[in-house]
Amino acid sequence: MTPIRNIVFDLGGVLIDYDLQRSIDAFRALGFMQIDQYINPYRQSGVFLQLEEGKVEPRAVYDLVDREVGHHVDERKIDAAWCSFLIDIPDYKLDMLLDLRRKGYRVFMLSNTNTIMFEWMKKNVFTKQGLTVDAYFDRLFLSYEMKLAKPGEAIFRTMLADGDMRPGETLLIDDGEANVEAASRLGLQAYLARPREDFRPIFAEYPLDPHFKNIEL
Repeated sequence: MTPIRNIVFDLGGVLIDYDLQRSIDAFRALGFMQIDQYINPYRQSGVFLQLEEGKVEPRAVYDLVDREVGHHVDERKIDAAWCSFLIDIPDYKLDMLLDLRRKGYRVFMLSNTNTIMFEWMKKNVFTKQGLTVDAYFDRLFLSYEMKLAKPGEAIFRTMLADGDMRPGETLLIDDGEANVEAASRLGLQAYLARPREDFRPIFAEYPLDPHFKNIEL
C-alpha cells in the first residue's frame, strides 16, 4: 500500500457530529412539514442541493420555506433550524488535525456544505480552541464554492488537481458509502467512517509517509 501524504476529511459525520432529526423537528416547528423530502445526511435535494452546489443563494431557501409555511419566516429562525443539524466537533479530533499537520501531513477538508452552515461552524465550532478553521487544514474544498458535489467524480478530480495530490498518496475519510466508492474508483485510498467513530486507529492500517518531519504551525 502506498504511503499517505494527503489526508482528506469529510465534515459532517466524520469530524462534526450531527443529528438530522433535530433539524427536521426544528423546521417542522416553523411549519415546514415536508422538510424531510429535502434534507439528508449525505446529499440534499431540490433547492437545498442547489445551495450546496453554489447554484443559488440562501434567499432561495428562505423563499421556499415561506412558500411551504404560507407566511414569512424570520431568516434567523431558518438558519437556526438548518444549523441545528450540527452538534459539535470533539476536542480530540481538533487536536488530531493539528497533530497531523505538525507531523508534516497535508490535511484537507472536502465537504458538501453551504454558506449558512459553514459560516456557523467557522464562528461556533472551529474557534473553540482559540484558533480559526485555517489552523486545522492546508486547504478547504467546499461544494458551494466549487459548484460541485459528492459523490460526483468531478469534485474529486478538481480537488486532486487543485490540491496537487496524487490519488494513491491520498486518504479520504468519509461517512458516505457512495463518496467512498467514487473516490476509490479514481484511485484514492478511502475509509468509510462510522457514526461518532474515533477513527484515529485507522492510521495504523493506512501507512503514513515516514519521511515527513515535524514542523511548527
